[in-house]
Amino acid sequence: MIGVIADDATGATDVAAALSRAGLRTALALTTDLDRWRGDADALVLGLKTRSVPAADAVRQSLEAWEALAAQGAERVFLKYCSTFDSTPDGNIGPVTEALAGRLDTRTVVTTPSAPLHGRTVYQGHLFVGDRLLHETHMADHPRTPMRDSSVPRLLRAQARWPVELLPLAVVHSGTGAVRDHLEALGANGAVHVVADALDEADLDVLASAVRTAPVVAGSAGLVGAIGRASSAGSHVPSRPPAGRTAILAGSCSHRTLEQIAVFRDLGRPLYQLTGGPGQSANGLADAALRWWDRLADDAPALIASSQPPEQRASAPEGTADLYEEATGLIAAGLAERRLRRLVIAGGETSGAVVSALRTRVAEIGEEAAPGVPWIHDREHELHLLLKSGNFGGPTLFADVTGDVPGDGTGAGTGAAT
Repeated sequence: MIGVIADDATGATDVAAALSRAGLRTALALTTDLDRWRGDADALVLGLKTRSVPAADAVRQSLEAWEALAAQGAERVFLKYCSTFDSTPDGNIGPVTEALAGRLDTRTVVTTPSAPLHGRTVYQGHLFVGDRLLHETHMADHPRTPMRDSSVPRLLRAQARWPVELLPLAVVHSGTGAVRDHLEALGANGAVHVVADALDEADLDVLASAVRTAPVVAGSAGLVGAIGRASSAGSHVPSRPPAGRTAILAGSCSHRTLEQIAVFRDLGRPLYQLTGGPGQSANGLADAALRWWDRLADDAPALIASSQPPEQRASAPEGTADLYEEATGLIAAGLAERRLRRLVIAGGETSGAVVSALRTRVAEIGEEAAPGVPWIHDREHELHLLLKSGNFGGPTLFADVTGDVPGDGTGAGTGAAT
């Protein structure tokens, strides 16, 4: 069984979708408490909420996650991080990689954020988003993890204790044997982190062939998807969620999520903007949003958002992001109590808060609404969740997953609870 540790919930769904797409029966766990799980899977993805926590906490939780995966039969682990390498100079990609390498007694770890399906490629160690370097994109102003350098080796060296080297594209293009020889030489010279160039799926397939049985590999869903293809002889067909009323809870401040909100709003569908201020509580914000929901028609889809343009979120008082995440989790729990069965969540931190509030433990991977955005089925609570990374999905995603009939424009609202 392939074991995967992801540093946030939407990253976990992205990588689970890649493995499911490769034909593997894939389960998604959102807790390390798997003692009672008796599922049957080719791959088990464990989603944490460690991207932005202190590095020591991320290391501790990731090692606990590995122990949980090993207890379920995993013999090797893939550390999944964001394809835009979301992190800070303190971590957590480097420290967690090194902790897992130490625990599994491995000498070198291949790592790459390349995910051609999502427009992320690595050349000469530099990470591109489409045709632009990472630091030239909106990620430069991310409120939690501003990315102002595009060199993955430099970014990794800032947070790693052990040596970082590059596996250049010319070696990848020389084939699996050349990659293995290069890795052996780098390892003999003390390299632990090896950043691999990759421009397309064929490059990832070469890397996957070279590292398929390595104890530890790291990167985005691109490489683990290729490992899934190299490992799979299956033809698993993911399930489709039932139709029904849908609520969207958006916390991401990414440009794509803001586009998706704008399309939904311009269709005249009900939209509620969470507005936090001094002295306000998460309970108060959630209660006001749920009262607004209760006034809508019984079949009306709706969007409740705390998303803002990055410059507005950056100027908000300290603690506002945490306030919104807590409130959104309470709103999700309130909607579940109202027997809503379809929830769309936008943003990694927001998704983590929601699945924690819903107490989702293990879910089955279903059909993708967009590449890397699968529905997941929480059978324990009979919920169908779509956990969306902020940058994923086309501009019409929110409109598409809630149906084709726009609202009458009377549901718009904004809240400042007392």
